[in-house]
Amino acid sequence: MALAAALAQLDAYMAVITPVLTDLDGIAQQLTPLKFDAANAYLDEIAHNAGMQLDQIRYAVCLFAVYPLALIFQMLPSPTLKHLYSLGVGVSLAQFVFGSQWIHSLLMSFLTYLLVWLAPARHAPYIVFLFNMTYMSLAHLYRIYVDYMGWSLDFTGPQMLLVIKLTAFAYNYYDGVVDIKRLEKPTDNKGLARVYSSRKALSVSKLPSLLEFFAYVYCFTTFLAGPAFELREYLDVVNNNKRLGSGRYLAAISKFVVGVTFMGLMVAFGGQYPITMLYSDEVAALPLFERLLQLYICLFFVKAKYYSAWKISEGATVLCGFGFEGFAASGEPKGWNGVSNMDVIGFEFAPSIREGSRAWNKGTQSWLEKYVYSRTGNSLMATYFVSAFWHGFYPGYYIFFMSIPLPTAVNRIAYKRIRPYFLEADGSFGMKKRVYDIVGTICTIFTLHYLVIPFQALSWEHSIVALQHMKFSGHIIMAVLYVVFSLVPMRKIKST
Repeated sequence: MALAAALAQLDAYMAVITPVLTDLDGIAQQLTPLKFDAANAYLDEIAHNAGMQLDQIRYAVCLFAVYPLALIFQMLPSPTLKHLYSLGVGVSLAQFVFGSQWIHSLLMSFLTYLLVWLAPARHAPYIVFLFNMTYMSLAHLYRIYVDYMGWSLDFTGPQMLLVIKLTAFAYNYYDGVVDIKRLEKPTDNKGLARVYSSRKALSVSKLPSLLEFFAYVYCFTTFLAGPAFELREYLDVVNNNKRLGSGRYLAAISKFVVGVTFMGLMVAFGGQYPITMLYSDEVAALPLFERLLQLYICLFFVKAKYYSAWKISEGATVLCGFGFEGFAASGEPKGWNGVSNMDVIGFEFAPSIREGSRAWNKGTQSWLEKYVYSRTGNSLMATYFVSAFWHGFYPGYYIFFMSIPLPTAVNRIAYKRIRPYFLEADGSFGMKKRVYDIVGTICTIFTLHYLVIPFQALSWEHSIVALQHMKFSGHIIMAVLYVVFSLVPMRKIKST
């Protein structure tokens, strides 16, 4: 009864809000001069013949189109031209893919700039964080209301990336204006010294111009799929303040090839393994090995969707000159993974939950670590909370995030109590350690795929059905392992 009353009240609120949003959309339409009618008509015919949605075709076309555009960008002779080019192309892509919804990115960005400029500098990052998270949360809730369980593309995807960029920008300005003296003080705490060094390196001592700021916000290679990289990186590269090494084109091509390979696999075979398999009664009735294989393949194509978009976007970003990692002590270039969003091999064969998490969506992980975890006294609770809200409000997300501490705890106690038994007497690594690593990797693969099922199932009903089909076996096994591992006596390693 209480739920029914709450839903009725929500319907009443939406009945009032919807006409207002309709009127505002009329204004947004007037602020969207680029209609791309001919291009949309052409792509609509292609989408119809291919049995795909127009929004998906537009998105894919833009992912590939930014490659020749990136080549032009890196040949422009001055920073001002690069800023204008980045802004113009980025806004055009936003209007092409999202139509009038692009106005949300403009509004969020402009208000963030005003807040950083006008609010007390000491409090600006907290105000900006609250504003952007609230705006995005309302967008997530509205999407759930109007398109529950839908998979259509809308502005909330780029909005999530913008939240990363805009909140990081506010903290970068805070570090460069308010906190710079503290960051420059030496400290004996090595961990704190690394944090201070990172903050100082990413700080900005003055507000960027509106042109610089919006060119960064709408950076055309990353606006749609990320990765969301730092303002300092953008300004240093565009203003020629960062020395770049060789290998850019090879790195861009390799990322492009990886992305296209996963996209090809997804287009060719992904349709045979729909997401509904995760909670399908027919799949649940299969023999255990066949069921696990089917679920793994289904989740592989879910991952392929992310791998393809992220890697293709990474390649174009590198082509522009972003993401160079610097030079080694020998003078050799370290590589071009500074804006990498995904370590495919690192995730697929992660030896632990921690390593798997670090390999997946690295841009978001970096943001959470730098601007949430380290800014809240290393609070895991705050980090999980922000991460959950950032993703949205489907119950499956929260089942996933509430489950993560269990395998993390098992991982830690196994490292502390089990791993020492697989080391040699002097603590060195031998054959036993290799066996431990192989078993750990297999367990991590099973655990990650089991945990992510509710995340992809989204709704409470589908998530619970999927877990019931698995008899909650993952949770039960992890709980039992935690108890058993806790009873194993500590092994002392002889020091040499």
